[in-house]
Amino acid sequence: MRQKTVLFVTLTSLGLGGCLGGRVNSNVPQFNTLESDPATATFTVVSWRPELENSLQFNNYALRLTEIMRDAGLRVVQPGRKADYVAYLDYGIDDGRPVTYSYNVPQWGTTYNSQTTTTVVDETASGQIVNSTVRGTDPTYGVTGYTRETRNSTEYARFVNIDILQANAGARTTPVYELRLQSSGWCGSIPSLMPRFMKAIEKRFDRKSGYSGKVKTGGVDC
Repeated sequence: MRQKTVLFVTLTSLGLGGCLGGRVNSNVPQFNTLESDPATATFTVVSWRPELENSLQFNNYALRLTEIMRDAGLRVVQPGRKADYVAYLDYGIDDGRPVTYSYNVPQWGTTYNSQTTTTVVDETASGQIVNSTVRGTDPTYGVTGYTRETRNSTEYARFVNIDILQANAGARTTPVYELRLQSSGWCGSIPSLMPRFMKAIEKRFDRKSGYSGKVKTGGVDC
């Protein structure tokens, strides 16, 4: 079912939401030729950057990707073990850029407040008014309008990369699988976002080649 492959995923997630409470949205294009790989082929996950190989953080993400690949029907061995194909995993975040955005703030007040006047006339006194009362009804409250406010924040570009290549592939070998998830948002913490990035990858891994679309994952952007 699969060929000898190296898996390399580039995930860039820019999730707008953060303080605004929005979900993390990721754009996830992926391409593959996994159908032509032999069913006996084995896979392993390694870091695109050697300096991450001994990182507990990377090992945690590598194990999660291993689970995703197994669920997709691939024979995946433990990270670091010899295999026919290698899945290169990379991730990161930029330094952010300042952004200014505006939003409407509702203003609350009285929306209805009427009063009723009652008049009593003494008909024996040539129509003279002898009693007059004014009774107000209970007022109602709600949104009376909006004010425009401006806020400054920082927007980050985050990424996770995955490419699958043959274990003995050369520098110019075409991957048998590549995925690029891109997104942007207020959160600048990879550990906070990676669980949702991996969830987005899980939804699209080894699906229709050439697919590109947004994947929404629960929670807020930090």
